[in-house]
Amino acid sequence: MRGTVSFVGAGPGAVDLLTLRGAQRIADADLVLYAPGATDAAWLREHTAAELVDCSRLSPEEIAEHYRRLASRRGKAVRLVSGDPALSPRLREQLDLCTRLGLDVEVVPGVSPVSAAAPVPLLEAGAVESLAVTTVETDFTAVRDLAAAGRALAVRAPAARTADLVEALRGAGIADDTPAVVADKPSRPDETLVRTTVGELVAEVKKHNLWRSALFLVGESLRTTGKAKPTGEESAPRWTARSWRRPTDEPRKTWAERRAEAGTTAAAAQAPAAAAAREPEDEPRVPVAVGAPDSAEQAPATPKPVRSPGKRSPRSAAKRAAKKA
Repeated sequence: MRGTVSFVGAGPGAVDLLTLRGAQRIADADLVLYAPGATDAAWLREHTAAELVDCSRLSPEEIAEHYRRLASRRGKAVRLVSGDPALSPRLREQLDLCTRLGLDVEVVPGVSPVSAAAPVPLLEAGAVESLAVTTVETDFTAVRDLAAAGRALAVRAPAARTADLVEALRGAGIADDTPAVVADKPSRPDETLVRTTVGELVAEVKKHNLWRSALFLVGESLRTTGKAKPTGEESAPRWTARSWRRPTDEPRKTWAERRAEAGTTAAAAQAPAAAAAREPEDEPRVPVAVGAPDSAEQAPATPKPVRSPGKRSPRSAAKRAAKKA
C-alpha cells in the first residue's frame, strides 16, 4: 500500500458546491493542504480530523516535503484546488511531483467558477458556439490570440491588470460596447458580480476596489435585457460556513462520524419491525385475570367443569325409557 494524494476541486468557493466525493476524501484524509481563497477553513475544521496546512504560505520545497512525509507514512492527503482541477495550469507539475515520490494520485472534479459567475448561458446556438478559458498573470498575448468575434471568453487575471486586459481585447478587434462581467468570490456570500462593457471595465473595477485575482467574462451572449443582481444582494438562501458549524455545547464530530451515527440510528429504527416479523404467529398466549391487582401474577386458565357420574341429563333418561319400552 502506498500513500495517496487526492486533488479535489473546491469549486467556486461556496462549501455547498463541493462534491460529495470531494467531501468524503476530506473526511478520510490524514493531511489537507488548502488555500484560504479556495475554501472556508472553519468548514474544514468541522468536517475532518486531518492535519490542516495552509499551503499559500509554503514554498514549493516545503509542499514537496509534506508529500515526502506522506509517502513514508503511507497516508492519505487532499490537495484542494480552486474551481475545477482540469482548468488549473499548475496541476500537471503537482501530479508529476507526487508520481516521482512514489505516491498514488487521484483527481476529483469540481464545479467551475465560470458556471457560478455567468449570469446567462455563455453559448448560443447559431451565435456564440465556442468558449475560450485561460489564466493570465502578466502576459496578455494569449488573450489577444483567443479573443475573436462569435466566441465567449473567460479570463482569470489580477484585477489590478484590468487595463492590460482591455488593451488586449481592443487589439483583437473587440468593440468597446461588448458586454463584460467581472466576478470576485463568485457563489460566496460576499461575492462581487459586476455587469458592464469592455469600454467601462477599468472604471467599474476601480469603483468596486477590486485588485486581487478575478474572473472576467466577455462575449455577445452576455447581452441580455434581464436586470443584473446588485452586488451583495442575495437572490436565494445560500449555505454559508456558519450554517455548517455545530452548536458550542455539542462535541466535535467529523463527516465520517456523522455518517456512521446516521447509519446506527436507521438500524435501530428498523430493529422493532424486524423482531416483530420473526415472532411466531401461533405462540400460545396465557390469559390474564380480569380485575386482578397490578402486582398479581398471570392466572392460569380456568379448568373445564367435570360432570358428576351420578347425575344424568333429562335427555339421556328419555332415551333409556324408550329402549325399555
